[in-house]
Amino acid sequence: MTEKIGILAIGHGSRLPYNNQVVTEIADMISESHPEYIVKAGFMENSTPTVEEALQSFAGTGVTKIAAVPVFLASGIHITQDIPAILKLDPKTNEGTIKFEGRDVRIVYGKPLGSDKLIAELIFKRAQEAL
Repeated sequence: MTEKIGILAIGHGSRLPYNNQVVTEIADMISESHPEYIVKAGFMENSTPTVEEALQSFAGTGVTKIAAVPVFLASGIHITQDIPAILKLDPKTNEGTIKFEGRDVRIVYGKPLGSDKLIAELIFKRAQEAL
């Protein structure tokens, strides 16, 4: 059986529509660049779909594994406690499962963006645009 992978991009959520749009656009860009993946966006608070709703939206897609990835720069309480609790991850492995159509679908949890050359280049690009 070939794996069909889902990616859940998790944003913080905001009352400001633009902040949520950024996360949704990132998910859309991933989907456009990698059409073999099923990509969804979900939010911790103040926005919909919630993380739970976005996770449930993988039902019926045939995914066999979901990579949940926070669209956050750094680790904090949402990353270390809140999101793992929502996803019902095992604290020892940072993995879990969800049942769709009577079968277990594995959930793996990615790290926040952190420091990365790609982010540094993007910040440099924004500085150049401002200059």
